[in-house]
Amino acid sequence: MKYLIVQNWNSTKGNHAGMKHMCELLVKKYPQEYNLIVSETFQYTFNNRILKSFLLKYQKLTQKYFATFKYKKLCKSMIKNLKETDEVFLLEYLYPEIPQYGLAIYLRKKFPKVKIYALSHLTSTTYKNIFPKPYKTIYKWSLPIDKMLTLGSSLSTFFIEDVHIPKEKISTGLHYVDSNYYHINEIKEINSPMTIITMGNVQRNYTLLSQIVKNTPNINWIICKGHAPIDHYFYNIPNVQLKGYIEEDELKNIMKNADISLNVMNDTVGSNVITTSMAMGLAIITSNVGSIHDYCSEENAIFCNNDTTSFINAINYLIKNPSKVEIMKKNSIEISKKFDIEYVNQWFNNL
Repeated sequence: MKYLIVQNWNSTKGNHAGMKHMCELLVKKYPQEYNLIVSETFQYTFNNRILKSFLLKYQKLTQKYFATFKYKKLCKSMIKNLKETDEVFLLEYLYPEIPQYGLAIYLRKKFPKVKIYALSHLTSTTYKNIFPKPYKTIYKWSLPIDKMLTLGSSLSTFFIEDVHIPKEKISTGLHYVDSNYYHINEIKEINSPMTIITMGNVQRNYTLLSQIVKNTPNINWIICKGHAPIDHYFYNIPNVQLKGYIEEDELKNIMKNADISLNVMNDTVGSNVITTSMAMGLAIITSNVGSIHDYCSEENAIFCNNDTTSFINAINYLIKNPSKVEIMKKNSIEISKKFDIEYVNQWFNNL
């Protein structure tokens, strides 16, 4: 049995995206192979005000002990039934606020022969910012793990070359897409003017994006900002639609009617935005950073330097060549098929 331990993040709760939904797809398709354990956000639920105040004041000190206690309670049934041939997947590893490291230490001591795999899906840039001593911390967290899993080659390279985790202890995979939900039956006629959609806010460069938008008045821009406070970047620009938080079905419909997904990023290891954009048949214009070449190719994407001129040139080229956009859209759909949930199952089975 493969035990999947995952976090139920508010940003993807109930959606056809995120790690929790990936696990649900695996359990539904292979119920005899997978068992899902979902963790909600940890909260201090003590009634004693003095104890609660102490825990909140010294949160960083107490968090790992409190979280380990909560995880052991959450995984009580698994721990009771765990066999040597079973495998445990910690799918939110290297998150300081969701410290699965304590559970990994506990499982390694109690079940030395059980395989423990840990998936990390933030960028190397992010890890350098969130850990005071990133290399030392990441290496320490890797010690109880049989294999560190990543969703992109750039993070694997960081683990090997900077953190010095042995190469054989790392397995690189790809971010999945739910192709039953994210798909289109046919490519629609290219819009005039073309519609470009931008989504996501992790590692996004809004300063650069605003300069690109201001210099492309002949594009219909749809910027899905979620809860990000970025309205001031696009104030009084007539060809921009700013979308706050919207339901997944509405977002999918917007994607279906767009032409291009533009991604101005500082770094990436692969994301829902990239894989769902491709599955929805969007041509891709993207920053040439991180693991983006693991997902896109020149058949469906234009890779840009992170400067205004590079992106504007890419946009203007596609405006003049709508037939190229149509080809890129079709290629996105074909390439996205390799991200189906069956790929994840094969990846996990071959570890």
